[in-house]
Amino acid sequence: MRNEKILVIDDETAIRRLIWKALQATGILIYQSDSITSTMDIMTRVKFDLFLLDVSLEHENDGYYLAQMIREKSPTTPIIFLSAKKEEEDIIAGLETGADLYLTKPFSPDVLRAQVLATLKRSKVIQTQQDPANQKEMIAGDFRFDRSRYQLFKNDELIPLSSKQTQLMQFFIENPDQVFSKEQIYSNVWNSGDVDPNTIMVFISQLRNKIEDDPKHAKYLRTVWGIGYTFIPTGD
Repeated sequence: MRNEKILVIDDETAIRRLIWKALQATGILIYQSDSITSTMDIMTRVKFDLFLLDVSLEHENDGYYLAQMIREKSPTTPIIFLSAKKEEEDIIAGLETGADLYLTKPFSPDVLRAQVLATLKRSKVIQTQQDPANQKEMIAGDFRFDRSRYQLFKNDELIPLSSKQTQLMQFFIENPDQVFSKEQIYSNVWNSGDVDPNTIMVFISQLRNKIEDDPKHAKYLRTVWGIGYTFIPTGD
């Protein structure tokens, strides 16, 4: 029996009902909210494993603001944006506010269900993995990754990361000095073969802003033009 809890945040009753129908057979506990106020109230009483969030609530970009508030209170819990906004700048804005995925409306209920289950599975592995081998620290150059707490340190200073940023950074720190294509990164971190180059670029940019001394001249997380990216833990 599943015990995960999801909060669906959308001001359209029909959309919330569609999501409920798509997910109810999974056994996941589905909570609903239609506003920022309602969401913050529910979060004081319930700990969620995933947020499904619309970009437009009462006002045009309320969802972006709410995502930032959720990140402050629950920094590693996955967020999936559902939005009718399909422009590249909208998708990038959603990912930059802390979302792990951005799905556009109208969406396939089957695809939504698959994405939700995959996201929950990956998140659970990160938070609850009990393999003793994975509880050890990994040290690579200037970085230390605590696999029991899924925390990243640079020169012993903790670097706060979101859930997806943690997954991406763990992938790189486990595979230093190797060049990976966008397809390989997406397959390993997002568990999907449908590559979204914009998503990769956004998360690479986010990580650089957190781990680089000068994000515009990256020495750790480098672009290999025409191929993809590589992580050089020493920055040499």
